[in-house]
Amino acid sequence: MSTGVDWPKVVQVSNRQRVEGLVADGLRSVGDAVPAPIKSALDASAAENARLSLFQAAESLRLQRLFEAAGIGLTFIKGTALALLAYGNIGIKHSWDIDIVVEDANVLAAAALLRTVGYVREIPDEGLDDGRFLEWSTFAHECLWKHPSRGLCVELHWRLTQNSSHLAHVFASRRVAVLDGQFISTLGDEDLFAYLCLHGARHGWSRLKWLADLAAWLVQMPPQDVERLHRVAQSAGVGRASAQALLLCERLLEFPLAPGLADELRSDRSTRWLVAIALHSMAGDDRMRQIEERLASEAMIQFSHFLLAPNPGAWVKELQSKSIGWNEFSRVRLPRPLYFLYPLMRIPSWLWRRIARLVGRP
Repeated sequence: MSTGVDWPKVVQVSNRQRVEGLVADGLRSVGDAVPAPIKSALDASAAENARLSLFQAAESLRLQRLFEAAGIGLTFIKGTALALLAYGNIGIKHSWDIDIVVEDANVLAAAALLRTVGYVREIPDEGLDDGRFLEWSTFAHECLWKHPSRGLCVELHWRLTQNSSHLAHVFASRRVAVLDGQFISTLGDEDLFAYLCLHGARHGWSRLKWLADLAAWLVQMPPQDVERLHRVAQSAGVGRASAQALLLCERLLEFPLAPGLADELRSDRSTRWLVAIALHSMAGDDRMRQIEERLASEAMIQFSHFLLAPNPGAWVKELQSKSIGWNEFSRVRLPRPLYFLYPLMRIPSWLWRRIARLVGRP
């Protein structure tokens, strides 16, 4: 097996795509065919990933109890719940943070609760007062928190995506057992499928791990059930994201689709463009750079968000969501009647930051 394999490249690609745990697990069956230094590097990454995943699972259970005691409903998305649904194993899936979503009316209460247990808001920073934060929350859909001593990160969402026309209805609809009869709340099958497809699509599927997690969960279902999930996603306005995800699973992971479904999905020109953009985002760079370091690829992903929009109303919402960025909002405090000036700053500011990053300026 080792003949002709560029093993250092395997490690490099695994790290870039954040699938070290999956690769290490898959290669255990080939034994001595993997060079010892490569096996050690992959096993070390997988072990660190498993350690963090177990830590996150314990913290998720703790947050579930704390929020329930405070009367604040929350839903975990991806993370520990998805690892159990997809792999039946907490330690194999890569995850760098804990994602939770609450109703927008509970955002400030959820923020206060996170502070009481030691978390500090990093994006936007704690210098932003509650009034200004609520103003920002009308344009954004999440904020990032970090625990200084534990090193854990939590993304607190009040919507599942930046475009408020997508998946605005989603709330917890099932509980997943983590250990010893302890549960965390997560999304039901239909909402989980729609969310995972839309999340991956909005990131241009720039990391294979998102597609691998989705396929590992779906492959446990018969093809007709997967097609049913796609039809539900279509009715929810995220049909192109679903079509893109399923075609990528078929092409890259040999995922079986119901007869005729693949041809139907490929018949839409916008979906074909979305697949091409995703393939370029995931694998179109020999230097293994992150997507934010590739100006053209990031611009293509931003364009793809409009391909995902199913109607003119969603196009308008997409334009609104992109019209005000955190950098401009945080640096220039305008009264609400002058918010129309933020979009005029947005594009030149975004271009300057990307060009500065490319040439190595802070």
